[in-house]
Amino acid sequence: MKKNSLGFLAFTIGSLLVGCSALGPQAPLEDGLYLSYDFEGSTIRVTFTKINNNQFRATVDIGSEDMMATSTSTKGEQVVVNRQLKTADGTIFELEALGPLWIPPGSVKAGSIVYGDRVDEVKRWKGWDVGVVRASFGVGGAWRGEWYYEKTTGFLVGGSKSTAVSGEGGGSHFVLKETNLADLSL
Repeated sequence: MKKNSLGFLAFTIGSLLVGCSALGPQAPLEDGLYLSYDFEGSTIRVTFTKINNNQFRATVDIGSEDMMATSTSTKGEQVVVNRQLKTADGTIFELEALGPLWIPPGSVKAGSIVYGDRVDEVKRWKGWDVGVVRASFGVGGAWRGEWYYEKTTGFLVGGSKSTAVSGEGGGSHFVLKETNLADLSL
């Protein structure tokens, strides 16, 4: 009888560990977490509101610096995401024109593949250690960009998007300008 109880206990614990590991890496989301980006003079801010232990409502506000200060910005859609920053249908949550907001921190190393693109290098950028994802898309790679993901948290901290016409250094640039996530100090 004692062997069966110990076997059942070991099976239960093992099942729980396998079940938890199947969830995969999780973003450090907490109720009230916000990230605010400067995107060519406009502000894009996402705020997370906890629904339950695995779900958060991501609310996106877009506006100019003055609009954000007076809370008269355009309210974006509210999207329910899980701790892996995926929506209910399993797609990756993207922050408006900026792209994917988060990659698993364990992927922030040269050669890793995230969402179908490669992390080209890890470097120091604006005080953060970041993984640089370079990608092009559209017909003939007409659109291209660089996205910088902070190594410890996996959150997007900046980048650029351009077209073949805008040339080297041209296009749109964005950078994280404010957050209340302690591990992502500015």
